[in-house]
Amino acid sequence: MIMRGLTAFAAPVLALHVMAAPASAEQAPRPLSGRYALDLPACRAGDNFLTLGPDRLDLPVFSCQGLTFTPETAAGDRVLWSVSARRCEGEEGAPGPRRFRIEASGATLRILWPDGTKSAPLRRCGR
Repeated sequence: MIMRGLTAFAAPVLALHVMAAPASAEQAPRPLSGRYALDLPACRAGDNFLTLGPDRLDLPVFSCQGLTFTPETAAGDRVLWSVSARRCEGEEGAPGPRRFRIEASGATLRILWPDGTKSAPLRRCGR
């Protein structure tokens, strides 16, 4: 039930800047830390959807700590990482998925959940 609410509400994910066409996934930079929103007007309004820190991810109804990013693939400006977390919690302290993927493409980022659903693309707010 948490995943269903999480997928609907937390579907969009992070936007980021990816360096142009990494030669390989191993050389891909990890997603940029910062605040992410659905679009630029939401950024300007302070309506952030996701916050990504060096080892933490926070969504409105879900958060993870102790993140590890493992590059999977890189093609053009698209980079895909496997993400594992030491601990994830959803609403009311219910456990959440500790493994998921993050896809960056151009200036957008999205989460790919273990059940096959994807978040909407998110843009990174500010610099």
